[in-house]
Amino acid sequence: MSQTKRTSQEHAILLAIIAGLVAAALLVVSLVKGRMEASLRDSADKVLREQLPELGKVDAYASSDRCQSCHPGEHASWKDTFHRSMTMQAKDGNVFGAFDNQTILSDGLEYSVYKTNNTFWARMPDPDLLMQAAQKNRKADLTEIPHVDRQVVMTTGSHHYQTYWVESPRMETLLQTLPLVYLIKDKRWIPREAAFMRGPEDRERMVTQWNHHCIRCHSTGWNPGLNDDTGMLETEVAELGISCEACHGPGEEHIALHQNPANRYGSRLGNDRDQAIVNPAKLDHERSSHVCGQCHGVFIPKDEVAMQIAHEGVQFKPGDLLSDSRYYIHYPMEGDPKTRWDELEKNPAFFRERWWEDGSILAGGREFTGMSRSECYVSGDMSCLSCHSMHDAPPADQLKPTLVRNQSCTQCHTEPAYNESISDHTFHMQDSSGSDCMNCHMPHTTYALFNAIRTHQIQSPSLKSSTEFGVPNACNLCHLDKSLGWAQDHMADRYGNEDLKLTKEQKSISAGLLWMLKGHAAQRAVAAWHMGWEPAIEVSNPDWMAPFLIPLLEDPYPVVRYIAYRSLQRIWPEILGDYDFMASKDILAGPTQ
Repeated sequence: MSQTKRTSQEHAILLAIIAGLVAAALLVVSLVKGRMEASLRDSADKVLREQLPELGKVDAYASSDRCQSCHPGEHASWKDTFHRSMTMQAKDGNVFGAFDNQTILSDGLEYSVYKTNNTFWARMPDPDLLMQAAQKNRKADLTEIPHVDRQVVMTTGSHHYQTYWVESPRMETLLQTLPLVYLIKDKRWIPREAAFMRGPEDRERMVTQWNHHCIRCHSTGWNPGLNDDTGMLETEVAELGISCEACHGPGEEHIALHQNPANRYGSRLGNDRDQAIVNPAKLDHERSSHVCGQCHGVFIPKDEVAMQIAHEGVQFKPGDLLSDSRYYIHYPMEGDPKTRWDELEKNPAFFRERWWEDGSILAGGREFTGMSRSECYVSGDMSCLSCHSMHDAPPADQLKPTLVRNQSCTQCHTEPAYNESISDHTFHMQDSSGSDCMNCHMPHTTYALFNAIRTHQIQSPSLKSSTEFGVPNACNLCHLDKSLGWAQDHMADRYGNEDLKLTKEQKSISAGLLWMLKGHAAQRAVAAWHMGWEPAIEVSNPDWMAPFLIPLLEDPYPVVRYIAYRSLQRIWPEILGDYDFMASKDILAGPTQ
């Protein structure tokens, strides 16, 4: 063999050896790096668990993980819902916010959000001192409060926006809000106050403690854990988020019972009803709806159980009546006892934030309160599960996919006038938006999460509510270009409604414009939202709308500005340029990039 050939072979062997050594070194580095990252994650998770309310220690609760083996389909469908992700540990995969060393300026206060060693942090004015000032109702110069670094340990929300909770080193297990909201679709931070129907006259910092209030609807098997001896909270929950046992009741006894194969087969064959667990679909319409109403309503604990709840936690269990432990609050109506009217007189702001003055719900999340005043519920058998499904529906609204268009209503209202002859009832084409039962009887007059959503107080369109109480009516929310006078003429002609006393403006000017240009914030928000609603765009022709939406881009309420901006995006996007709804007023500064 020639010297040249031998040298070439030796060179090739040497290169192969070097390549092997490099590959081995890279493998070792990769393994070490992987172990280091895993160690950091484990360390971060350990610290996180120490800061959270104690999980899984509540008597009789088992956790959703133990439901999965016997109910894999139901567990999988629940896992996809926003109920499941309502409250989560603040770790990778759960946090949507951009913790990228960004600084957000909110009413002159700086908040910085960042991430280090797989944990999420905020540098912020000391929330403990903010809370103390708020509790003592003491005016304080918030700019003088020192900044501290607080770990973000928990999230709320995963659909439209997400909020965050920080630990308190002074008060173990107490969680306080990071007063920022991350808009998931927009990928931006805003001050927490800007996400609510609050104007410049009500711009005080929102100081919220999760353990006292939010825990009641955003966790399962909750217990604030007030310790009278120390005055501290020893908070515990069976599970974060709204899990299986929130709707079916504590599952420990049910699981123990079904360790026996005979019991399992007996339940499967329907020979023996399992008393240890609750299926809301098998309850009467009242108790079934109360399962949802434990969160989707306006209530306070009854005096006799209030302290018991503070010490021992949730008293309501699925299958119970809410009235056993809670006092449900309604806007007083004609015929209600004097005590209801006294509540309104003593707390007008409380009612103003939650109801329209005709008694229908204004603030979202109170759907049971609205439905419980509807004849379909009071005199019929309607329940939440008449329209919604927790396991067989898309997560966004959880409406039963088997109920197409008007079938939610016609499953009970079987008369021809509401089915094949519906045009005789609606005076609209059968397949048009005007013959959609919900558009007339459940219009979008409730505000939540930068949207108008359907009221759940089912009733016929009322011009009286519009003229006396300012509630936008279904007719004029679709026919945005028409006046209340126009609507009254048609209601009188078609349904025999009596004429109401209207002002000159109400007779001749678009009701939508009057709500937008002369109404209060809720009226402006609802009217502006409908200018981006497809049925109203189709019926009213959007060509005239933009000049009247543009002034709302400078509205004093951030939510109104945002809704107007979004409607303009639909009908005339090129006019918006680089508009920023948080930068349109000097007093409302947006994030600094």
